[in-house]
Amino acid sequence: KYRGVSLADIVAGCEESKTHHFERTCFLLLVGRLPDYKEEKAFSQYMAKHREVPQEIIDNIIIGIPSKDIMNKLQTSISALYAFDDDADSLDPAETFFKSIRLIAKLPSIVALSYLTTYKPKAEIVKPTEKMSQAEAFLHILSSGKNSSAFDAYIVDLALVLHCEHGGGNNSTFTTYVVSSSGSDLYSSLAAAVASLKGPLHGAANKKVMDMMADIKQNVSQWENVDEIKDYLTKLVKKESGDKSGKLYGLGHAVYTKSDPRAIAIKSIAKRIADQNNRSKEYNLYNLIAEVGPSVFQNVKNSQKVISPNVDFYSGFVYDCLAIPKEIFTPIFAMARATGWCAHRIEDMLSGKRIIRPGYKYVDPK
Repeated sequence: KYRGVSLADIVAGCEESKTHHFERTCFLLLVGRLPDYKEEKAFSQYMAKHREVPQEIIDNIIIGIPSKDIMNKLQTSISALYAFDDDADSLDPAETFFKSIRLIAKLPSIVALSYLTTYKPKAEIVKPTEKMSQAEAFLHILSSGKNSSAFDAYIVDLALVLHCEHGGGNNSTFTTYVVSSSGSDLYSSLAAAVASLKGPLHGAANKKVMDMMADIKQNVSQWENVDEIKDYLTKLVKKESGDKSGKLYGLGHAVYTKSDPRAIAIKSIAKRIADQNNRSKEYNLYNLIAEVGPSVFQNVKNSQKVISPNVDFYSGFVYDCLAIPKEIFTPIFAMARATGWCAHRIEDMLSGKRIIRPGYKYVDPK
């Protein structure tokens, strides 16, 4: 649930003819209720007006820093935005609300520009119009102005909605709380959260799924053969193949032990886009792995633990069908989750200041 509203209901309300569902969801998370028509329009317009990234950040960080890691560029760019805020250290919750919108609005531009200038330096740099939604603006910049279909924008919009927030606790949100509790500024808090999400045990899971699937496709000759799939998954769990981690990436979640509502929402989209791109055979392979993977895991581990596909299992495949490069899979996650980070930060401000300080105990037996 987002602010008490079922995610299933939010997804059910995401119409294909519209692509501002992310903005609507941002309002819900930051304010605490769904907006009316006028509020949603004003919110979307305010966000669209603040997408532009300062040229100094583009020149000196996005282009100037030689790192090929887009999360690194995103983290550094967010931190640098502090210098362009006349009242960056303000801890006023209302002011933080507007700062949050302005910061979230810039993330698609930072991510898309970071990818283009790093991996496609000859690509044309274009600016989105203020009539475009956050999803449309992202695709517009990333494709150098080529017309993306309404369905493509809908998929990205839906993906952003699904990744906006996550209950049950997660590392990057906790990082936001910890940094915010010290009285530090919004930009430092979110830069720290990006650093957390960058870790392979947190935000990079969909890329890990894609790497695992590439390995499976290379080593399994008959994708529809259940026994052959089971045999290879057994090798993966036994750490005999793949990256030898013993993990079936995309299956299982610390909170969603029986089913992940986000995975359910994106699965039907995955089928449609697979059919459109003549990748139905590959989609069926995903489903077969999702079907037999849990029992293989239980048999090898001699465990009764229930695992099921999580949102990362299908999201990487969906992005790949949209020709979105895997270098920005995790940055897309950050583009969305920044909303949840900001909402938690505002809540922390309203709850009263108290620093989060863990207790450490020296355990030397002497």
